[in-house]
Amino acid sequence: MGLFRGKRRSRDATSSGASSIIASIASAVPGPAAAGVFLGAPDADLVAALRRALPGLTWVALPDDAVARHRALIAEGPLDLVVDDPDPEGRLRRFNRTFFQLRPGGVYVIPNGAGELGTQAGPLGELLQEAAARAEVPLRTHSTGMDETRLRALRSHVRTTVVDGHLVLSHDLPDVHALVREEHLDDLLAAVPTPHRVLAVHPVGTPPAEPESVEVPQARVRHDGRPIEPVDLHLRDYRDVVVAPYQLVLGDRIVLPDTFRHHPQPHLHNKMLAKVAPAFAVPVDPVPDDIPRLDGTYLHLDNEARAHFGHLLTESLSRVWAWPETLALDPGARVLVCATVKRPELLEYELAIYEAAGIPRDRVVLASGPVRVERLISGTPMFSNPYYVDARIAATWDQVGDRLAAGAAPREWPQRVFLSRRETKRACVNGPELEQVFVEHGFEVLFPEDYSLGEQVQLFRAADVIAGFAGSGMFQIAFVAEPKTVIQVGSEAYGPRNEYLMAAVRRHRLTGIVCQAYDGRGLAADWWYDEQREGPALRALLAGL
Repeated sequence: MGLFRGKRRSRDATSSGASSIIASIASAVPGPAAAGVFLGAPDADLVAALRRALPGLTWVALPDDAVARHRALIAEGPLDLVVDDPDPEGRLRRFNRTFFQLRPGGVYVIPNGAGELGTQAGPLGELLQEAAARAEVPLRTHSTGMDETRLRALRSHVRTTVVDGHLVLSHDLPDVHALVREEHLDDLLAAVPTPHRVLAVHPVGTPPAEPESVEVPQARVRHDGRPIEPVDLHLRDYRDVVVAPYQLVLGDRIVLPDTFRHHPQPHLHNKMLAKVAPAFAVPVDPVPDDIPRLDGTYLHLDNEARAHFGHLLTESLSRVWAWPETLALDPGARVLVCATVKRPELLEYELAIYEAAGIPRDRVVLASGPVRVERLISGTPMFSNPYYVDARIAATWDQVGDRLAAGAAPREWPQRVFLSRRETKRACVNGPELEQVFVEHGFEVLFPEDYSLGEQVQLFRAADVIAGFAGSGMFQIAFVAEPKTVIQVGSEAYGPRNEYLMAAVRRHRLTGIVCQAYDGRGLAADWWYDEQREGPALRALLAGL
């Protein structure tokens, strides 16, 4: 199947043209169980003819609100027939919102829309023609942006046919899933016959106050003025869902919001989804029919970068608040995470952190591939960089930090410490020069990975001033309840603000030294410390401690 591979039929007399398009549509509608929708104000004659030709077809009434419309289409779908408004205004928007609600082989009719394939094309036609002009490339590839995967889907999996001046489209993708946002899921579950349910909603308390924070010599602009958002915590119970590596959680025709590390962001993304439209995607790795089944109750703590130290502390740990509530539902419950290419086995520090959070090691189950789970419990994260943090996460941080620290032998630690890093990604190319500035002001340079987790917590808690390269090596400030002076040094290209959110909960005083980055690698760009640019502000800060 591919674009423009269907037949074109010439326009005859009106009655003949009407009968041709009706016959074309009727041949694609499977029977009395079929469902269809009219978008906007479709052609009245066409509507009347379709109602006569398809008396058993259920026509779904759509609300005006976009979110409610998406919910209604999921509830009633998959659709067999969509008849678009003849008005070209908004045609691409309607296509984006509705086309992939069709089952494979269902038809999408644009009355008098044949011009979209010619020189007078509107935005939808331009998109279709751009896709048709491309070489055929597999749709399901990793980490490809939506603009690219959408064109691939249109090129290889969408068929267009012109019938008497009307444009008819269909697709052959069997596993299109609609994306559902965290804030919209509860209403969807209430509207759709489903075994999934909301167990509890914990209303947000007062968000933590913005921390005492400054960035010099020039602030990063990405989050300037961004408030810490209030977010309710939802505990949900899913039944018979698919869990796959890299945080995928799939229901019947929907991608559940637990799939997305950054669920508040406007455009939802997971590297194992190929988006075919803004609110629709197919799994990069198709899910086989015969995947293993896990019986029993599991708490979902997987994430897209499972067992990466920083993601473990900020993402997985922010959802362990749901563990006691899961045990109350089923004392035999377990935790489910998935193997990845980089981390095919459970790691020692991963298990140690879960154990400190109250989850026994033998309760952590690693799935090597996609599995179907009888009962999956999931909680809204308490922490989502860069959007929000819930102050109640302090209880988790206190418990984990106290238990880790208690497992390490007491010892003396420096009062001023600079946490360095050996990573080559996002490297400070003249790191020793920067570190020397701190050494001159009484700091000891240490590498966190040289110490056990418990020793790291002790180190951070003992210091009066904690400095270091921005990133996961600084994240143990979350385990420090006493407000500290924190200095993070990083590049202008480093967008995350994990340390800022941690400082908001813990009331740390945070200063960011913002250095210049080399172009071309975004977040992963190398950078350098410039004594002339950043040195005066840094030295003044250190001299005033």
